[in-house]
Amino acid sequence: MIKMQVEAENDKETEMETETEMESEMHSFSTSTSTLVAEVHLNQNTDTNSNSNVATQFKVAEPKQQEQQQTVCLTVAEKLRRFCYIGTFDVPIFAPSTLDLRVENHFAILLELCAQISQRELVECLGSVLGAGNAEQLPRRDEALLVLAVFLSTCRDDKERTAARGHFPLLVTSGKDLLLFVKFVKRVQSLMKRKTPFSRTIRKAVIDWYKLQPLERLLELWSLSDCEYCTHRDLLFHCHYTSEKFDMDILAALRLIFTPPKEVILWPDHLHPLNNFKELILGIAQVRLAQKPEEALTIVQQLHLGYQHVPRILLTDPQLLNILLPKMTYDQLLETWQKFLNVFKVHRNDQRNYTELFFEESRLRDANVEPIRLLIQESRLIKRNRVVTRGVLPAVQSTFMNNLYKRSFGLNKANGLRLHITINLEKCYIAKYLNGRWRSVKYLDAVLAFAFGYYKSESQVNVQIWYDKSGKLKPLPWTPTMTVDEAKACCERQQVVKIKQTLTDVIDNALNDASITYDAFLVLVPCATRGNPKNNSDELYRRLNEYRQARNPNAKFIIISLRENHGSMAYSKERKENILELCGISEQMPRLINAFVNGKFV
Repeated sequence: MIKMQVEAENDKETEMETETEMESEMHSFSTSTSTLVAEVHLNQNTDTNSNSNVATQFKVAEPKQQEQQQTVCLTVAEKLRRFCYIGTFDVPIFAPSTLDLRVENHFAILLELCAQISQRELVECLGSVLGAGNAEQLPRRDEALLVLAVFLSTCRDDKERTAARGHFPLLVTSGKDLLLFVKFVKRVQSLMKRKTPFSRTIRKAVIDWYKLQPLERLLELWSLSDCEYCTHRDLLFHCHYTSEKFDMDILAALRLIFTPPKEVILWPDHLHPLNNFKELILGIAQVRLAQKPEEALTIVQQLHLGYQHVPRILLTDPQLLNILLPKMTYDQLLETWQKFLNVFKVHRNDQRNYTELFFEESRLRDANVEPIRLLIQESRLIKRNRVVTRGVLPAVQSTFMNNLYKRSFGLNKANGLRLHITINLEKCYIAKYLNGRWRSVKYLDAVLAFAFGYYKSESQVNVQIWYDKSGKLKPLPWTPTMTVDEAKACCERQQVVKIKQTLTDVIDNALNDASITYDAFLVLVPCATRGNPKNNSDELYRRLNEYRQARNPNAKFIIISLRENHGSMAYSKERKENILELCGISEQMPRLINAFVNGKFV
């Protein structure tokens, strides 16, 4: 024991000596360093006046460089809002897809973001996205409902989760939204490896949604021909609705939703609270049981039923369609025009009256249908051969929809935007077609649908083109009285052979024009990779910031890569660049452009 104590004391003495040596070495190192720094300062002080001036210039320039390097980073709410609009979190690229939203592709990132955001911020974000006033700018509601499903299913804070659940009926505004939300919840539960399809929070939220719906809305939900009755029934039973307390009329309406039409006609006892609506309910049930259109014709006339109440299988009779057409919205007409044209094929007078409904200027103006949407609708009729060896077969023009497409220019609602539009009109691209899903659409037609559409609807639009290898721009000689055919001929007459497509030249052109300040720059090109330094957005971001500081702090830059299906450059994943790239064409793109320019997302 004594030997061990002696050895321990010796070890302590050795450690103390080592520490003393290290301290002396550090002191000598700091002394030598301070001496070296003093020598450097002395040498700098003995420099010539020119060197001192250079040093002074560098010292003055440092704050400016720091100001330029300061960037505004994306917040969690801004990333979620961007996802709700374009389906991505980090990069501002929208590539349209016909596939349904896959929860697996976004769940990991959503789980991380939802853990970083508070209930108040989430409700404020989703409220601005899913609100009724934002319906004309939101492409679809799927992404926003997925965010809500992930938050309510994974939030661990009871108070936050309960508070978010209280806003559920205000965010989910229709039966379709509810079923889509439930679909996402089931997938989230599966990814979390939970045994039940719904958590307790989700069950309470769903029950509250049914409880707070007005009776008229529940009856309207049941009356729709595309209502998924069995899905509502399974959902209610999974949420144990029988153990909840409902008002008598609300409970009767819920039981009506999943009661078969054959039983509804017998009017069972549980439907007695709905006696005030008995005639309408029985009439809709009889229409659903009809085997032929003639059997439903009289009921539709007597009860003044609309297109949404009649099963699709009965929409094969011209007489029944003539009753439904005056009540149909313009969107419903566009959804059904191919099928209805086939129904009226034999009845020429009815077919002419039907097509005239589309050309009514008041209806077309109120519907605010963009030309790109009609161009896509027209391309659906184009037939292709099974074997195409090279290129794309010429499109077979549809006279009816093509004329409607040409008629729609100038009938859109003006958004009050000051636009600077730049177009690539190289001869090698004008005659080409797009790639991807809409490969039957010509590049020039897609350009006109966007550029000439904005030119005819907005009051302050400057349309420019690249015309040679210098990268400079010149005005495209369009006039407000031109038709789309004349505008197309004007583009073909430009005879642009080869250009230098540099995106920064667009901003330089705007900076040199002091007569107008722009809200947005819209660039229409086959692909934005050409003339882009280092294939990233750094230089474009820097020049756009210069314009925002000098002219308009809210200016945006939008690129439409018409012949691409993916992004053309590397964008920053953290900073707010105010740049958006759209790939290909889609019916939702005018909405996205309007939402982006108005600051709905970044």
